[in-house]
Parts: sequence; C-alpha cells; structure tokens
Amino acid sequence: MPQLTTKPIILIADNSTAVTGALMAIRNATDRLRDQYEFVYVLPTGSRGRPVLEAAGYRVQELPFVEISKRVRNLLLYVPMLLLNGWRLAALVRRERAAAIHMNDFYNLTGVVARLLTGRPLITHVRFLPHTQMQPLARTWRWVAEHLAQRVVCVSQAVYSYFQPLPHISVIFDPVPEGEKYPPTDLTPRPDGSVRVLFLGNYIPGKGQNFAVEAFKTAYAQQPNLRLHFAGGDMGLEKNRAYRQQLETAVAAAGLQEVVTFGSFVQDVEAAIKQADIVLNFSESESFSLTCLDALYFGTPLIATDCGGPAELFESGRSGLLVPNRDVPAMTQALLQLAADAGLRQRFAAAGREFVRHKFRPESSYKQLGRLYAEVLN
Repeated sequence: MPQLTTKPIILIADNSTAVTGALMAIRNATDRLRDQYEFVYVLPTGSRGRPVLEAAGYRVQELPFVEISKRVRNLLLYVPMLLLNGWRLAALVRRERAAAIHMNDFYNLTGVVARLLTGRPLITHVRFLPHTQMQPLARTWRWVAEHLAQRVVCVSQAVYSYFQPLPHISVIFDPVPEGEKYPPTDLTPRPDGSVRVLFLGNYIPGKGQNFAVEAFKTAYAQQPNLRLHFAGGDMGLEKNRAYRQQLETAVAAAGLQEVVTFGSFVQDVEAAIKQADIVLNFSESESFSLTCLDALYFGTPLIATDCGGPAELFESGRSGLLVPNRDVPAMTQALLQLAADAGLRQRFAAAGREFVRHKFRPESSYKQLGRLYAEVLN
C-alpha cells in the first residue's frame, strides 16, 4: 500500500540489476529533494540495488524488465514484455498515486507505455552516449524521447549534442556527493615510496581496465614504485566474470601479481578514493562518469580518457589529465608524469576539488531537477 504523504510522488524506474553509477547518480539527486517530493523506485526483479535504496529509506518496487539484445530469447520476448511491463508500471503509477514517471535512461520504453495508459507526465533521463549505440535503435529512442516525453534530461553536453535543440530538452548535471566522512588526503609521498593507483569501475568490456593493464606494464618498467588496484563488481553476468579473468590472466602473464591486485565492489567509495594517489578512468564511452566526479570531489588526481562526458568534468592540465581515447602510450605517459611528481598531484587535487564544487553546485544539478519536477507537475 502507498504511504500517505502530502508531497507529490515521483516514480523512478531504473534498469540497473546491480549498483551502478546511473543508479547512484539519480539517488544522489533524490536524496537532496526528499523534503519536496516522495520518491518510489522501480528496479528489475532481483536487482542488487534494492537493499541499498531501502537502507537509505526509499520504497522499492520490482518489475521483470527485459532489455533488447542480440539473444534470440530476448528479441522474441522484448515487445510482449515491453507492453506487459508498461501495463504493470501503469498499475504501479495508479497504486502509488504517482504524479509523474521518471525513467532513468531512455532505452527503457516501459515509461512511454505507462504514460499513454495513465496520462501522467514522463521525464526521460539520458545517461549514456547515444552516438556509440547501434544507430537504428538510438535514433528510435531519440525520436520517442523527443516526441513522447514531457522533459528530456541529458547528463552532459556530449549527450545533449545528439538531440534536436528543443525547448523541453536540457542538460542537468549529476550532483557532487553530499559531504565527506574523512579529511582530505595531503598526497605527500608515502614512507615506502609507493604510488598507489586505483581503477574504480565494474568489470565490463569497454570500461578500459584492459588499457590500464597495458599502460601499467610499461609504466612499471620505468617506475617500479607503482601499485595498481582494480575495484568493481561483475553485475552477476558471466561475460563480465570472463572479462575479469582475462585481465587477471594478462597480469599473471606479465608477472605483476604482486603489484596489480583485483578487488570486488566497493561500498565506501570515499575511503577507496582517498587511499589512492591517482585514480584512472580509461573507459571507451562515458556520458558523464560519476567515478570521475567522485575522484575530483574527494581530491585524488584523475587521469581520464576523452570519451564523452569526462572532458566536461575538469580542466586538463590544471585539475587532471585528459588523454585520447584508447591511446595506451598517452595513458602510460600521463601515469608516469603524475607518479613522478607529488607536487603536481597535490596541485591537481586542490584544483579539482575547487572546480567541481563550483561547476556542479546545487543550482546546476539537483535544484535544477527539482524545478523541472515543479514545472512538469504544474
């Protein structure tokens, strides 16, 4: 049964089967808007994001979302499950007395079906780079968002560039984390002389861990004080487990098991980032990158690829280093440069903290989302 509340209820649907950057990004925004709105999340059946949201005090519903894919079974199920889940989502909207439907990425079209069945306004968030997807699908999703959603929210200018410049399409940045639990690290050289590098990201092909392994092998030969740690989850998918195994095999073949380590999903992101001297993000495609934003906010120097959104998060050469996408020699050189210069790491850390606190201030992020909700509901 829905809880009695005088606040407008926003139903947020997210396809995350695990704890992803997209899920945490929208949660970071709704955390700050709970004094104005009541949020109910809808996740895929069995999602590991559910206990995280419930621990934060959110009510969570589940639906058996089916994503379109090359698998024959999913292709056959996609349309009937889209219609069925759209009907189920519409039923949830009515039962929860939701005032609006907010889809946390535009490839989940169940919100469109629910919108048509209930008449409730639809807000569509775009959290990946449509330019990098199969264009027949991406163009279809774009048309649907442009014509059937009351508002379209792009997480970066890189995403916005894919759309027509229409009045109901806007850029709203994800907010910076809310406060810090630990003091900023001073990034002074460690007593043992080591430089600890963190690659924080789920083990997904395309996230760039393979480039990090290649770059580290060359850099380590020149600076044996380097240490690299990977942290992330596999989202329960066999292809991701196989990808992690490939990475571990490559590290073992290079004889680097003592200096390159692999960990699982990190609960305390702030602690992990502040224990590192450098954070890497070598993804091949990012619409925004919450990991990059967290690294800058918490004050650890960042090296990221020019793959979309990360270029908008900092000033290369002043608060971090931006390297060409898939360019291992450039990644290696950036790693060597930062590892060799503790003073540069400290300057980058201070500049990054200042830059993101200004650019991603409340007026540019969650407050703007709150005003969008108010406009839609009015």
